[in-house]
Amino acid sequence: MRDMLSQLLVEAAAADDRFIVLSGDHGYALFDGLRAGYGSQFVNVGVAEQNMIGVAAGLAKVGFRPCVYGLAAFVPIRVLEQIKLDLCHAKAPVILLGDGAGLVYSTLGVSHQCGEDVACLRPLPAIAIYSPCDKFELQACWAEARRADHPSYIRIGKADRPTVHDAAIADTEPQWTNRRDAHNHERLIVAAGSMTSISTAIARTHGVPCLSVPRIKPLPPSLMAAVQSHRQTIVVEEHARAGGLFSALAEELASAESLSGRPHLAHLGLSGQFTSTAGSHEHALSEHGLDDAAVNRSLTAWITARPGQMS
Repeated sequence: MRDMLSQLLVEAAAADDRFIVLSGDHGYALFDGLRAGYGSQFVNVGVAEQNMIGVAAGLAKVGFRPCVYGLAAFVPIRVLEQIKLDLCHAKAPVILLGDGAGLVYSTLGVSHQCGEDVACLRPLPAIAIYSPCDKFELQACWAEARRADHPSYIRIGKADRPTVHDAAIADTEPQWTNRRDAHNHERLIVAAGSMTSISTAIARTHGVPCLSVPRIKPLPPSLMAAVQSHRQTIVVEEHARAGGLFSALAEELASAESLSGRPHLAHLGLSGQFTSTAGSHEHALSEHGLDDAAVNRSLTAWITARPGQMS
């Protein structure tokens, strides 16, 4: 996915001289192609993320199409006030790239881990939020964000996860990753971002449909329709329970006027705690019960549980 992002940045710069990338002294090799071919369209603002958002807003105001890159712990978390006032209030067409979302930067500790970015941005008006699972979803999210006349946030988690889709997808609507081979249609797995590949693999093992959600805000109506057509749904995401995809879906279900029997909704995501030990990404996930083995156990237990046993 990281290679695709680098390619998309170069293609955007080649196609539009208004396109400009700002980085808060992060990215490095990601921007090699951009700097080599379109150096004037890349600016390393330095370790000054709040100022970088203001610069992007000013550039957008005079006709540029800025893209702001940073680690998700800094963009959007460190610059939330600037996003709210400089971008959302002005409806500035700025793309925010939050790299390393979730626990990717595990060895750098809590300061660089980020499981609350979606929750922080969802209440803000006028911003779209994306969480692509692979290079094909990234392409679709990027294309939609590039066309937008408002700010967008693209959440980039673990970039070396297996590719989920076989080919390019047309848009950012929810994507079925295991529907043709599914035989258990009472249960549905809904996954986003870095959790989609492992969720899809487990869904295939147990014959359960799995749906990937590239766009979290605005929440696609087709996602609601899919959830309402199944008795039980579990949301799997490398994000806190509060404020993420699970919350967005639960809020929609709670306010739905026409439900023929309210679907049961469960969550598998980051627990309400900070990581306490240092190690690999998988090690950090294990503290939250989100490493591959734990996800396999949890989803298998959920799939095979009787309705009264589900939580």
